[in-house]
Amino acid sequence: MLQTMRDNSKGVVAGILVGLLVIIFALSGAEALFSSNNTAQTVLTINGQDITETEVSRAIEQQKQQLRSRFGDSVPEDFLSNENLREPAIENLIRRTLLTQAAADAGMTVSDARLNGVITSIPAFQNLEGQFDPARYQQSLRMLAYTPASYKRELTRDLTVNQLASGVSDSNFVTDAELEHLVNLNFQTRDFSFATLSAEKLMEAVEVSDEEIEQFYQQNSERFTVPEMVTVEYIDLSVDQLADEQQIDEARLRQQYEENIEDFAPSVERHAAHILLEEPSDELIAQVQGKIDSGVDFSELAAEYSDDLGSKDSGGDLGISSGDAFPEEFEDALASLSVGEVSAPVETDSGTHFIKLLDETGGEPTSFAEQRDQLAQQARRAGAEARFIELLSELEDLSYNAESLANVAQQLNLAVAQSEPFARSGGSGISAFPAVAKASFGEEVLTHGNASEVIELAPDRVVVVKKIAHEPSFVRPMADVSDEIAMTLREQKAAAQLAEKGEALQQRLEAGASFTELAESEGLEVTSLEAVERSNMEQPRAVVEFAFGMARPSSGSTTVDGFGASGEYTVLELSAVNLPEQSLPEVEKPALVESLANLLGSADFASYQQYLEDTADIER
Repeated sequence: MLQTMRDNSKGVVAGILVGLLVIIFALSGAEALFSSNNTAQTVLTINGQDITETEVSRAIEQQKQQLRSRFGDSVPEDFLSNENLREPAIENLIRRTLLTQAAADAGMTVSDARLNGVITSIPAFQNLEGQFDPARYQQSLRMLAYTPASYKRELTRDLTVNQLASGVSDSNFVTDAELEHLVNLNFQTRDFSFATLSAEKLMEAVEVSDEEIEQFYQQNSERFTVPEMVTVEYIDLSVDQLADEQQIDEARLRQQYEENIEDFAPSVERHAAHILLEEPSDELIAQVQGKIDSGVDFSELAAEYSDDLGSKDSGGDLGISSGDAFPEEFEDALASLSVGEVSAPVETDSGTHFIKLLDETGGEPTSFAEQRDQLAQQARRAGAEARFIELLSELEDLSYNAESLANVAQQLNLAVAQSEPFARSGGSGISAFPAVAKASFGEEVLTHGNASEVIELAPDRVVVVKKIAHEPSFVRPMADVSDEIAMTLREQKAAAQLAEKGEALQQRLEAGASFTELAESEGLEVTSLEAVERSNMEQPRAVVEFAFGMARPSSGSTTVDGFGASGEYTVLELSAVNLPEQSLPEVEKPALVESLANLLGSADFASYQQYLEDTADIER
């Protein structure tokens, strides 16, 4: 029996059993379901730090929420699929983890007062009056699968990363020479002429022989090679899917609430302010006490007397404490106060404090109505976890040597789906998971035609696949692609002829010929422009941008150049670069300096991020 237990303590079943226990604890007042991800499989390792599937799933959900918040219902649901957001989420995790590690190496940290201040200022945690609401805070965290402790860890990490980013980007500065150069670049104008040659007429005269088509086909067979493809049927089993099917017992929910009502009382959080006197005399303490007793505004007294430079200018505000942010003597005094009351002098290692309780929240349990949705969600999850374990075992047994997964799905009352054909590199939907693509092209599925073993996509999601169709790799017959090849060759020949004509025109211009006369002889139209600004939108943007990238002409001459794009070739003659006649007004310089510093700082930070990625040890 012990050996059986040991054997069954591995893999997906063990992970789900642990998840089920966590749910039970959550319904009994323990932390949320995903407060621990010890059983989640490792997706990648960054400089020795494991990133789990749970973290990836959470990052995907955060991306979904950000996209929905930004674009609302206009975002297609297909775009918000886990498969579509998975790789961007992983890349974001890599960048954030590397920055977090760099911030830790630099010894950066965040004070509790700063952390609490940020939390209370987040609109999602505030009521309609704009005040911090502990109940909304707790509920929001549960929806994101965070506990207060894990959320604070995440927020601390983000704030330290922001410190690092600011330290790198804000260290940049702008010299007078850089400012002058920027002004000249931004506000200069240019005089130039241009004419555009089209390949349309050349295409009509271009001929392609059968021999050329045959040669191109033989030399570029990889372009016409269709990769090996497989189509599979699959059963996708997940706790999320099963949770939607769970029935809720309202009486059981209310009983659960009553049995654990104390767990629904948010911890007491106190918003404190203080006046710190580091080495006061008895006379100074008496003076401050007297002014407090006489009703002088506490904020004014803090600004006048407090030795705490970090809080004196904000009325002595220290932020929020859950009972562990300040020294014990301080916390004891704070807990004894009523809102608005100021304590007698309190001694700590820092000095003497006069403490004021600005606000107090928590302590009272939230109502059943407020907790009902959370309890129902947890109950559904608990039932789904239990059902998942049952179905997982049956799925493993029934799919082994099954003729069709449709029969298995029918017996388990599950859905069977069919993928689009996909290659070894994967596809869309279920085939976007590397493990699915690997199993589908594995010997068991592809060669022997058996169903795959249960593939774990996440701690609470598995899939079984079975081959439906297989198409070996092949090269499309030349007859099917000859028209495509002929068009490609005509375009190449026309582009080459067009470039030759354009370059010949450039050479004649450089030799001193008149642009207008040359254009007339070639049947082209010349557009001559003066004082064109960099932001000009009236002329083709590609032409304007190219003109502003050309070298300044020397005195008495012009600069000639050209470029080809989309079946056209444009020849330009730059005659003058006009610098601003007036210097930048002094009142405008600070904004421009700040803009340039931000631009250079962002570039520095981007380079720093790239350096971290280039030197990191990342194992996927």
